Amino acid sequence: MLGVLLTMTDRQWLLFTMLLVVPFTSSQSTDPSVPAIIPLAVRSPYLNIWTNGSKPGFSWPVFWNTDITAWEGMIRIDDKNYQWLGVSGLFASYTPANFTKAKITPTQTILTYQAGPAELMVTFLSPIEPTDPIKQSIPFSYLALDINFTDNVQHNVQVYCDMTGEWLTPNTADMITWASVSTGTSSFHQVQLQANQSFIEGRQDRANDVTMILATQSDQQVSIRVAHDVDARGQFPQDGSVSGTSIVPPAQMGNPYPVFAITKDLGNITQTSSPMVWAIGAYRNPSISFVTSTGDTQDRAPLFVSSYSTISDVVDAFIVDHPKAKARADVLDERIATAGSNISAPFQALTALAARQAIGATELTISKGSDGQWNTSDTKMFMKDIGNSGRVNPVENIFAAFPFFLFINSTYAGQLLSPLLEFQDTSNTAQPFAARDIGQNYPKAVGNNVKHQQGVEYSGNMLIMSLAHARASGDGTLISRHYRLLRSWADYLVDSSICPPDVTTIDQEQQSNSTNLAIKGIIGIKAMAEISSALNQTADATYYSQFASTFASEWHAVALSTDGSHILPSYGSATTSWAQMYNLFADRLLGTNLVDNNIYASQTQYYQTLISNSFQSGLPLDNTTDIANAAWTLFTAATVTDTAVRDSLIAPVWTHAVTSPHPLSVRFKVDSTDVPPTSGAASPAMGAMFAPLALNLPNLAIVAPPIPPAPRSSGSPADSSSKHRSAGPIAGGVISGLALVAFSIIGVLFWRKRRDKGNMDIETFPSKPMEVYTSLTLGSNDHSSPQDQTTQTSLPMIMSSKAREAMARMVQNHPAHDPSPNTSLASGSRSTPASSREPPTVASGSGSGPRGNTSRSRSANLSNTEVVGLRVEVENLKRVMQRLQVERVESPPSYAA
Repeated sequence: MLGVLLTMTDRQWLLFTMLLVVPFTSSQSTDPSVPAIIPLAVRSPYLNIWTNGSKPGFSWPVFWNTDITAWEGMIRIDDKNYQWLGVSGLFASYTPANFTKAKITPTQTILTYQAGPAELMVTFLSPIEPTDPIKQSIPFSYLALDINFTDNVQHNVQVYCDMTGEWLTPNTADMITWASVSTGTSSFHQVQLQANQSFIEGRQDRANDVTMILATQSDQQVSIRVAHDVDARGQFPQDGSVSGTSIVPPAQMGNPYPVFAITKDLGNITQTSSPMVWAIGAYRNPSISFVTSTGDTQDRAPLFVSSYSTISDVVDAFIVDHPKAKARADVLDERIATAGSNISAPFQALTALAARQAIGATELTISKGSDGQWNTSDTKMFMKDIGNSGRVNPVENIFAAFPFFLFINSTYAGQLLSPLLEFQDTSNTAQPFAARDIGQNYPKAVGNNVKHQQGVEYSGNMLIMSLAHARASGDGTLISRHYRLLRSWADYLVDSSICPPDVTTIDQEQQSNSTNLAIKGIIGIKAMAEISSALNQTADATYYSQFASTFASEWHAVALSTDGSHILPSYGSATTSWAQMYNLFADRLLGTNLVDNNIYASQTQYYQTLISNSFQSGLPLDNTTDIANAAWTLFTAATVTDTAVRDSLIAPVWTHAVTSPHPLSVRFKVDSTDVPPTSGAASPAMGAMFAPLALNLPNLAIVAPPIPPAPRSSGSPADSSSKHRSAGPIAGGVISGLALVAFSIIGVLFWRKRRDKGNMDIETFPSKPMEVYTSLTLGSNDHSSPQDQTTQTSLPMIMSSKAREAMARMVQNHPAHDPSPNTSLASGSRSTPASSREPPTVASGSGSGPRGNTSRSRSANLSNTEVVGLRVEVENLKRVMQRLQVERVESPPSYAA
């Protein structure tokens, strides 16, 4: 029989295992409060192990992508063997321990079994260390076994735990090598691929350079052995130990499988005075290949190397620290549970499930200085886009997970932003907007200058997160160091946010003039105003603040449905269309107050109507899809004004977590257990579950160093703002004339539209969204200093083509216009630095009411499209006047007396 087993193919092994497991799983009840897949050891992108929530003792644990990572646990009580983890019945008869319950906390999964007279409590602890980044950087988890005999009689006990090379690779032909070490404090196996390569991922998202660790505290009763699975897992049930000839490395990973086992003889006990503890780890050194601001490639190490000389030192410290680590974890679990209890039970459960998932996709790293010593002031955190693209520091996922990092430790939030800001704050930055990530393939953070169509999305995200981090931490170092970069993104948003162009959103939707995206850009501009204010850049603060207010007023005027009941997905879309307005969360988080409270209230009521009528099983992203996004749903839930609606939004996300066949995924289908493609299983974006909690975090006074001086570029001044100054009297006369011409144009257009269209129903929306994303460029600037460049003053226009052409001619003929070859009608160029600007006067808007009744009454004979277009046309022409008024032209010469 054994000979047959050893020659089986992988598929035959799987089928054979299933046949053996089925009889034992039939008696297992499914607890509806326990997710279908639960976390065991989730500590890094490469230590990310989960198991079946309904039968955790009767199936192999798996990597986040469901590849088997064979992990075996057995206990022998009075010569009778019980299995509580894995599938040990392949090689010996055993009695299955009876799984009775599971408890999931933010840091721990606690499984309870009955094994004959013994109650077993198996605790998988993946520490989250908010106050100790060194400990947080150690990619190890704990497995602890507590035993209590309910008959209060002594029993003879031996315990067993093992792992295989499947933790490294799914390819049975791969060669692995290992060493077994005893330091006197700890005893452990360390296993790695024979052909390991740094910064390379092999099959199924596994890193080629991982070294796996299975360890325990040294003891005379502890034995560590390497043997084939048939020997190790076959012998322990017979005599409670693993002996015989060890395998000599290297060897193939599978067929037969080398097993790395640790056993301990506990002797005769009624209960364990302290748990039997194993440590499981997956470390890599170096961890990340990072291209710095100077263009150098930097091999970054895990942060813990700055405190420990060898991996043996790390293992010793980690094993000994278990009692204190457990106590710290209990405190953090209680903190999160208490905060969540003020919302709902499903919310509590979601935060417990999401915490390890969010931080388990990250690694804390350190660099070496020029002196060869560890640079302890240079700590950066890197995140893998687990479950999706595998990119490095994906901005949309960091944005989604940011509430978790702000809640746990806002310093970690800044360390996630730091590599993104550093790479882009260089002369090599190719785009006027923020990048999507800093690398296409984790762990190579080599930068990403690829052009994309999501400039508003990512620029808004970066500005919002930069301010949120500075406020939560009180540390203004990042916003000061990268002030000019942030300002350039803000100027891009001034260009593009009010009418976002036709883009593919991060939710894979094609949409122009998105109201949800527009408000994110506007909030990003306001965030820049607050950043400027914190750094005492008064002119910039006023400039961006007034643009944000003006844009918000325009947004209010055109974003709502005709009945004022809800925000439309895009300007001018059908009244019956809708979408989750999750980007309003940033307005709540930062307290920018750009969106009226009555809009929040009406939007809340609209969500309630949708949920009550059609979407009890989850609210999709919008009316065109059946796909929901768990992260954005929690953002939306944090914005509503009614707790019942909030809870109605949250509850289906927990239902999805309970029923999903994969680790908690971002995207799911409502009214179905089907998982859509690229679902984002195990994604760190699920840190968004903490969004409601992040709203209660205090803001600290921001302390920042001075803004560094602008770097000089060859042949250009350090700051080009000196090239343009306001010539008040000259500009004032020109503006008056332009204002008369401009409003004459509006009058003619208004008369023509009324003449041509006649009486039309104002409540009728067009079947297609208006094309309103043309922009009008009003200035240009020197391109020689990318770090100090800001986006060219380019005005999004909701105007007729004739009006645009007329305004373009007026601007071209304006004496203050800079006839730079870069001046065009295209958006996305750079402008005069905002530090030299005077702010525009705030244009009047219609934010006080849902649609602006005055405009409606004066336009009774116009279609809605015309009303919206003309209203915003007037506002934009006002802004043309205001911008020209502050346009820098050379002042008249002055003369000495």
